[in-house]
Amino acid sequence: MKNGYTLIELMIAMTIIGIVVSMGISAYGRAQDKQIGQSAAEQIVSVLKENQTIASIGAKDCTGKFVGQQVSITADTNELSAKSLCDTNPPDGAIVTTSVPGILFTSSYTIIFNPLSLGVALTSNPLQIAFKNATGTIYSIRIHSSGTIENLGTQ
Repeated sequence: MKNGYTLIELMIAMTIIGIVVSMGISAYGRAQDKQIGQSAAEQIVSVLKENQTIASIGAKDCTGKFVGQQVSITADTNELSAKSLCDTNPPDGAIVTTSVPGILFTSSYTIIFNPLSLGVALTSNPLQIAFKNATGTIYSIRIHSSGTIENLGTQ
């Protein structure tokens, strides 16, 4: 009796190993895409809350009377830009831009946080901000006119 494996046994073992490895790589890729989406949502919520705080304490970055803090989300560039709004003409507030990598906004949005915690000026109440990750999973963030910001996660 000879010790060892036949060619058929080795081929079957290699096939099984190949299947298990490909499943692991696929699962890792999906987990990585999910992490990118969740991280982007957290970054967007953080920028929104930071600008809400700036508006509530009236920390303006322009001359004249402070009328709010504006956050614009641009679908074409996947950027959030924030600036103080003052009653000067033209407005002279510095624009702070934040890029969010790995996602695609489905639309452009403009959010104005009113000073002194007086809520948010929205085009619709509540405003739902949506974006996709590389695999097309849609994530949502909801903003209410009262100022509540919710990370809804995936849909």
